[in-house]
Amino acid sequence: MRDNLGNPVWSGKPEFARGVLALDDCEGTFTYENSGTGGDDVHEYATAAAFTGLRGLRMKTRTTSAAADDTLACYKWIGMPESGLIVIRAKIALVAVAPVKSIGIDIRPNNGARQYLATLKSSPNTPKVEYRTTAGAFVEIATMAYNSLALAFIDYEIVIDCRTMTYLSVAWNGIRADLKTIPLENVGAVAARQAAFGIDLYAIGAAPAEVYLDNIYIGEYLDI
Repeated sequence: MRDNLGNPVWSGKPEFARGVLALDDCEGTFTYENSGTGGDDVHEYATAAAFTGLRGLRMKTRTTSAAADDTLACYKWIGMPESGLIVIRAKIALVAVAPVKSIGIDIRPNNGARQYLATLKSSPNTPKVEYRTTAGAFVEIATMAYNSLALAFIDYEIVIDCRTMTYLSVAWNGIRADLKTIPLENVGAVAARQAAFGIDLYAIGAAPAEVYLDNIYIGEYLDI
């Protein structure tokens, strides 16, 4: 794994390190693709969404004709890691807890033959945190069943092995769960070799759900 090669992230601009697949401080141009229920949903870099710096990533499901299970997804295609290790880490805050059915981060690694999917999802009004199984279902992680506070930025993290297409661990709000050897969902055949990072937001009722993200990192280094 890449971490055994020492600490190469010495530059003032660590995104130039080959093991950093994506490093987003949300200060530049918004380049995420998006999909969802449609209408007047919001997907942008905004001052209000900043954890550090001037801007963060703001996501809000539609306001006009808002309904239960309205969704908004933002995603970005990236390359595959040389070592096989992918670490995804982001700071996420709910603007208000009550309207959010769930917020999840996922990674879709494509190895040139098959596409796989790993997800860490929080349902704050239950409350529960779950990971996606090889069957596409979700399993609750009991140690993470804590209430969420509005506007509190917490860390989400997924660590996977793209050589075996298994989880290694997930973390949420300072709690880590060891998921070694649990297989990722096998979504289907695909010829491309690449990966997609995504954020999925669902509304619980007829009011828009809104979240902020900042300091998004995807790469081969655990300690960055």
